[in-house]
Amino acid sequence: MSNYPTDLSTLTGPELVRIFLDAYDQPRTTKAERAEFFDFKSRIFAAIAERDGNPDAARFAACARADSDLLWAEIAANEVLNGGEA
Repeated sequence: MSNYPTDLSTLTGPELVRIFLDAYDQPRTTKAERAEFFDFKSRIFAAIAERDGNPDAARFAACARADSDLLWAEIAANEVLNGGEA
């Protein structure tokens, strides 16, 4: 799976931004890699929104979550269409 950190609770705001920018610069070639990135992006912005009460960060988190969910749904649908299990 991904190399994105799972526990963001100990990171400061600048650290969150730094790891997001590092992740942003990484190439993603598959839908699964893109979905994992959007999941990570959602968690980053949700952490910022929670800490700062920032409504824009909360909106970005929701959009990234929707992108991730859409990609995972496409992956699952393709697996079903190709005879695999979702």
